[in-house]
Amino acid sequence: MNPDFQVVEAFLSGWKPFADLPAGTALRGQILAFLAEVRPDERRRHFASASDLYRLHNRYRELELFREGKNEKAEQFERLFRLSIAEFATAIEENRQKEHLGLLQFTFEFGRHEVAPRHNLMREFIYKLFEMDIAAVGIKYSLFPGGVLYSSAGKSHDEMARDYTRLGMGGAPMAGGVIARAGMREFLYDTNSTAYKSTGDPAVVKDSLSQWIRNTGGREDKVRIRLDTTRGDA
Repeated sequence: MNPDFQVVEAFLSGWKPFADLPAGTALRGQILAFLAEVRPDERRRHFASASDLYRLHNRYRELELFREGKNEKAEQFERLFRLSIAEFATAIEENRQKEHLGLLQFTFEFGRHEVAPRHNLMREFIYKLFEMDIAAVGIKYSLFPGGVLYSSAGKSHDEMARDYTRLGMGGAPMAGGVIARAGMREFLYDTNSTAYKSTGDPAVVKDSLSQWIRNTGGREDKVRIRLDTTRGDA
C-alpha cells in the first residue's frame, strides 16, 4: 500500500469530523477510495459516487447548461481532483494540513460544510427531471416551504407529504401537480391539479425551480419552464 496514503488514512481515522461520520456511512469509504486513487478518470468516478452535486454538474455539461462563472463548488471540485496524496501526507507530517482538511469538508460536504437536507432533495429532483424521457408521462411533484420540490415515484401527493415528514422535513405542501419534460431543456408543469393550492402566484413553482437550477451550478436562463393548465387532474 502507498505509504503516503497510510499516513493520510491514519490521520483521518482520528480526525473528529471524519470519525464522527455515522457508522456504516458510505462517505467514509468514498473519501478513502478517492484519496487512494491516482488515475484522474477513476478519481472523478469515485467522487461522482459520493457527490450528488458533481453528478448534477456533469448532467448540466451534457445538456450545455453548466454555469462556468461564479461557481465556487465547481472550482473547488477541480482543486480536489488535483490534490496529491504525497502533498497531503507531507502536510500532515509538517502539521499544516488545515487547508487540505477544509477542502475535503467543502467538496465532500461533511463536518463544517454539511449541507441541509433540502439541498440534497432538490439536487435529486432536478437530476430526475433531466433524466425523464422527452414527451413521456410527467411526474407528480409537491412544493414545500423554502422552495423545495419533491417527488416520489408512483405515490400520491398525500403519500409524498408523509414521506417528506418522515425525512425530517417540516411544513405542509404549498402546491402540487405534474411536471413533464417537453424538450431537451424544456418542461411543462401544471397548476390544474386538485392537489394544487394557489399561493397567489402560479409561477412560484417555475421561480423555485429556476432558482435551484442556478444554485446548483446550472444556467437557468437556458431552461424553459412553461405553465400548462390543460393537463387535467393529477
